[in-house]
Amino acid sequence: MRLVFLGKFGELAPESLHSPALPDGVRTLADLKGWIARQSPPLGRAMALTTTRVAVNQALVRDLSHPVAAGDEIAFLPPMSGG
Repeated sequence: MRLVFLGKFGELAPESLHSPALPDGVRTLADLKGWIARQSPPLGRAMALTTTRVAVNQALVRDLSHPVAAGDEIAFLPPMSGG
């Protein structure tokens, strides 16, 4: 599994979270977000926003019940701002 943390998330994510083995009990994006929050509470708090976007294998996914697998690339995109 490869995890990609963009923007502010990248600043908060410890290096150990970028290429973890698929943790036991993690089967969905919701499970994965919970696991990440336990590994890095500051990152977990930042990612708890409802405007956080997630891409699995370069495709945006809205449903956190989406399954994850060991070979997936999962990217977390922070809320965008600008004008």
